[in-house]
Amino acid sequence: MSNEKKEFYGLNYDPVFKNVFYRDKSLLKRFLNDILSNFYDNLIINDVSILNTEIPKDRLYIKNKTVDILVDIGDKKINCEVNMSYDNETEFRNFLYLMQATIHDVKKGTNYVDIEDHIQLNINFVGNKAQGFEISEYTNITTGIRKIPYVRTIDINVDYFRNTWYNLVGIEKEKYYEDNKSIIMFSFNENDLKNLKDEDEYMKKIKNDVEELNQDSEFYQWMTDEEDRQMMENSIKIRCRREGIEEGRSESIKEIARNLKKLGTSISDISKATGLSEKEIEEL
Repeated sequence: MSNEKKEFYGLNYDPVFKNVFYRDKSLLKRFLNDILSNFYDNLIINDVSILNTEIPKDRLYIKNKTVDILVDIGDKKINCEVNMSYDNETEFRNFLYLMQATIHDVKKGTNYVDIEDHIQLNINFVGNKAQGFEISEYTNITTGIRKIPYVRTIDINVDYFRNTWYNLVGIEKEKYYEDNKSIIMFSFNENDLKNLKDEDEYMKKIKNDVEELNQDSEFYQWMTDEEDRQMMENSIKIRCRREGIEEGRSESIKEIARNLKKLGTSISDISKATGLSEKEIEEL
């Protein structure tokens, strides 16, 4: 029998995050309340509606990339992404997610005024340089005025919160953890979870769910297979990038440009947003 220690999959793994929060909407509601209260005064989330949950019917677990945590909380739609590493490609991909979700809702509406807020909530790890939170909006650089009020990206640097908490002591450390536990928990490894004491029901439930998933042989095998496929995919992407192949990225940009044209966005603004030349946009 092998004595090799099994890999532990915490909330920093996208499939674990999805399975824990999709199973219990009360956890998802508490998580979103904790995060969004940093940016919206007097925010009260009474209910969350999970959207586009394309969960395969023939298996229990949610496939990687099959769904994102996309929820509607009444007047806001929020797409949560867990990013194990954060680079220019990740930032660009997440921006496209935000634009696609917004365009989809605009198409369903009857005007350009009554549009829900769309928030891209990115939970980031290695590579993110944000000092805690970082907010991105479509703003006129000259005037400083926010041009599209219903689109916002919120990046969270989990490592920053973890390191800040780790370097505090005493009551100050306890208060910082209490205020930011919904972020710090994404950095918890197996020992961190085991050592949690006197926690509220929210953290107890998350701890139990993560531990149960790691003890479930079917989920664990699925995670191992998925991780291997992801490593193969990453290797192919790196090789393609080094060989100068953009692997369909240009088509994604063109699709965004087509949709923006349909919405009546000016050619010059589309060019600024996508990097395509005005001639390329006109020919789409």
